Amino acid sequence: MRSRPTVTTKRDRVPNIPEKLFSQVIEASIPSVLRLWEEGDRFFPKDGPKCDDEIRHNKNVGRSYYQCNPHLWQCFWQGGIKKYPSIEIELYGKMYHVTAKSSFDPIGPYSTSPRFYGLYKKKNVSLNVHYGYVVELEVREIPGLSQALLLTDTCRDTFLPQRIYAYSKVKDKRDEGFIWDNFDRNLFIDKFYVSNRQVNEWKILKGESDKIENNREKWPWPALLSLQEQKKYCEFFGKRLLEAKLFDAATMSPSDLKETKPQKIYRPETPWQRDLSKSFLGVARINSDYQLTPLDCQLAEVEGCQEKFFSTDSATWVGIHFGLGYYPESFQNFIEPKKNIKMSSRFYHPASTWHELGTLSSWKGDQTESLPVAFRCYEEVI
Repeated sequence: MRSRPTVTTKRDRVPNIPEKLFSQVIEASIPSVLRLWEEGDRFFPKDGPKCDDEIRHNKNVGRSYYQCNPHLWQCFWQGGIKKYPSIEIELYGKMYHVTAKSSFDPIGPYSTSPRFYGLYKKKNVSLNVHYGYVVELEVREIPGLSQALLLTDTCRDTFLPQRIYAYSKVKDKRDEGFIWDNFDRNLFIDKFYVSNRQVNEWKILKGESDKIENNREKWPWPALLSLQEQKKYCEFFGKRLLEAKLFDAATMSPSDLKETKPQKIYRPETPWQRDLSKSFLGVARINSDYQLTPLDCQLAEVEGCQEKFFSTDSATWVGIHFGLGYYPESFQNFIEPKKNIKMSSRFYHPASTWHELGTLSSWKGDQTESLPVAFRCYEEVI
């Protein structure tokens, strides 16, 4: 697990204020603060929030989108979810109310209101954090003091266990093909595609606020950047565009999770079942009249499925989503450079032969209406 750092950046000093008590209340509130930040989906009201500047909720957007989401944080503290927002902490028999301060400048493309957070980008080597969100907390019953914290996107990625892995398909199952391992490497892979919301923040940090996606309903959608822009986005935050072999590792479930150095490396054809012929995708190949079921669409968003954003139904063995289906996805591939895109997507019939792990095609790197290509990043933590 990665640490969730907090950074003191500001404290107003006022005579005769019990600073020790203030610090104790803030420290006691941290678990609740992190719960609001990391589990924002739990606070999401059934009828949606009342803050159109921040969130335009659609039922096809999964609640996981609101985890570690600065727009939900902003919405909560400006009263769009709870009329009188606060975090209640009982200490020494007394109730205290911790609140966030709107002490950050407005972000013009979002609204003219002061922000309850500020975007942070690493500028020096003193912190092992590349980006995050600075927030400032105060205690209603102890005026005059504030505490700044740095919230990081701990919801974004998942750890790839250290073990031996296989890359791609093999023509002969007796052939081991390309085998590699990630022992002594700490690799974290994005669970979802990079979204328009995340790219908006990148553009704002670069001083390109005029180039963001303004349609709030599209903020949860996959960001459609050129291949070069995808690489630049990942690099900006100290990451890299996902590699094809890492994608295979995260989607091809090992036969024995406890054995990290197996004698035989299997290559499952789907993230949820080893033999594709026994899945709905295999059945669709031999039955042209096959009718998709809701369960099928939970496993893979193929043609005929309702489009869902940030759906958690399709999780692989390590917790990334959309191993098959949904959008074409681009990769870096240093083994076979021309094979840099997963074509399996919601744009292909369930009988398509693209719907199989280890099956890649070639992408020149330009977005088109007929081929919208999503992407995700990974990070190696040293």
